[in-house]
Amino acid sequence: MPFAAELASQLERNDAIELDLAAVTDADVSFLQLVCAARRQAEHDGKTLRLAHPVHAELTALLERAGFLTDIPSADQTFWFHGDLPR
Repeated sequence: MPFAAELASQLERNDAIELDLAAVTDADVSFLQLVCAARRQAEHDGKTLRLAHPVHAELTALLERAGFLTDIPSADQTFWFHGDLPR
């Protein structure tokens, strides 16, 4: 099942979802947008979507290139990095 369909299915069936993105190596901005949209939908539905681990260096670089880290809100910083921005 494609990632988007699986994520939607999991959000429909569960109140809390934990994503493990450690193995994600070939992502683009559409992947980030999908995760952000799923997170917003979960919040709207009173559910929780979180990451199992802070994102790794490759996804951090993608977040930077895509502009997600410019003036990042603290809630987004907590979501992606579990706290402090990587140096």
